[in-house]
Amino acid sequence: MLTSLLAGVLTGCLLAIPPGPINFAVFEKSMKGQRRAAFRLAAGAVCGDSFYCLVAIIYQLSTELLELVKIVFSAFGGLFLIGLGVYYIWARQCPLPAASRSPDPRDHPDHAHQGHFITGLLLALSNPFYIVVMIAVTELYYSVGVLYLHMGNNLAFLIGIQAGTFLWLWAISKFVQLNRHHLGDIGARVRGFCGWAFLGFGLYMTAKFFKLVF
Repeated sequence: MLTSLLAGVLTGCLLAIPPGPINFAVFEKSMKGQRRAAFRLAAGAVCGDSFYCLVAIIYQLSTELLELVKIVFSAFGGLFLIGLGVYYIWARQCPLPAASRSPDPRDHPDHAHQGHFITGLLLALSNPFYIVVMIAVTELYYSVGVLYLHMGNNLAFLIGIQAGTFLWLWAISKFVQLNRHHLGDIGARVRGFCGWAFLGFGLYMTAKFFKLVF
């Protein structure tokens, strides 16, 4: 079980490294000094990734479930990311970090509510093709004996995935929080960049949906 736990931590961390919607969202909140919001986004993303990890494990027993999940979540995920991208680009303005003076908590109130957790969850669920990667990884681990059909072993791997994903997102958040006033020259472009990134991911997911259905 310890081996499967460590394998899960390493896998979760490595799969969270490639730039994606949740990375951009955590980066943007951290640039604004909203630590609790970034934390809840990361927690929501961990839950979303855990769901897909569970689906990948169940896939060993039922292949029909995979296609259903991919179709449903690529449709809703694509629309969600397109809407979020439009919201970021046109509906809100990015505040400029105060790089030339001491930070004032009133400038960047650390607002956080359940909506950030839900957003993180939806951002993670917006990419159902994460399951494909998880299936390849789990099949590799099953073939070499790291994983096997035992509840405790698979639960340890799932917990490891959660820990690895959260550690990477926490590291991003912590780095940006400590250096955001040194990153002031890019602060004004962060929200717009996030918006276009969300919009691009959303269009990609929507195209995948139409390819799956038609």
